[in-house]
Amino acid sequence: MTTLVTAQSAVQSTPTLASGVVQTDISNSGVFSLNGISVIADGVQISEASQKVVADQISGVNKAIFALERLEADRENWETNELTASHKRLYSLLTRCYQYYLDMKLSLSKEQRDDYKKGLLTFLVTRNYANRLENTHDMNKVVKSVFGNIDRRRVSAYALTLRAALVAGGSDRSNKRIHLQADKLADWLTEEGGVEEVRLGGKNNGKTMKQRAEEAKAVIGDKALMSFKPDAKQALFDTEDVDKMCVLVATYRPTGELDISAVVKNDAVVRAALAAYYSSNKEEISKNQPDTQDKKLATGSATEIAIETTRNSAE
Repeated sequence: MTTLVTAQSAVQSTPTLASGVVQTDISNSGVFSLNGISVIADGVQISEASQKVVADQISGVNKAIFALERLEADRENWETNELTASHKRLYSLLTRCYQYYLDMKLSLSKEQRDDYKKGLLTFLVTRNYANRLENTHDMNKVVKSVFGNIDRRRVSAYALTLRAALVAGGSDRSNKRIHLQADKLADWLTEEGGVEEVRLGGKNNGKTMKQRAEEAKAVIGDKALMSFKPDAKQALFDTEDVDKMCVLVATYRPTGELDISAVVKNDAVVRAALAAYYSSNKEEISKNQPDTQDKKLATGSATEIAIETTRNSAE
């Protein structure tokens, strides 16, 4: 059964929703299906008017489901296009803030370093920010200069993220943390899960999800709570899974047994599970970690030491 939908015409028959799924195939001249019933729109994209015609022909729960499907489709479009583009633009601005700070601290030219410091202070005074930032980390001052008119918490989140990048470039020969190169900042933010994920790392001894997962894995990697051999008939594992971590979705029963419902082998899921384990057991894990300078990440001291060390070696 095929129903032709245009902005001017009404639907000749009312489709019955069984699953509540609307699928759009833009590559097929705007054809989409409503529970298996093909609906052809009068253009490549389904117009608001056409969707309204369909919505007007259904009622009750089905109409509510259709409204949610339209919202879901709009969200997916926003997430795929607008949100992604917005993140890229934000990361570009943060990269320029980060580069300004590095130039102010690491430039081989003392004149340039002094000019950037004086320029920053002058700008803050001009914008009436100076008094409130007198005892604040210089990275916060740079970020405030650029994002001064937005919410204070967002300024703090951006600054904390960039400060984390100051010790995210690995270690030098003396095992001291060094800063991340500015041209790698955007990729690093994407890999770490974005600004918010890096910021939350400050609540976990200054560690990002990836770092928390690695430390948790190092502690529990050789520790087995229990061992069992899965039923070979289920074909849950093969030789490619040997010595690799996975996530078991299990339910604890009153009998004391565990019912395993699924096996998840996705690396991102495993990493998230390890990071969650770290957050719940960070005190125990910290006891098994060496007392290194990494623990000072949340403070300005570690970042300043890293910057000062890099500058001295450059000079």
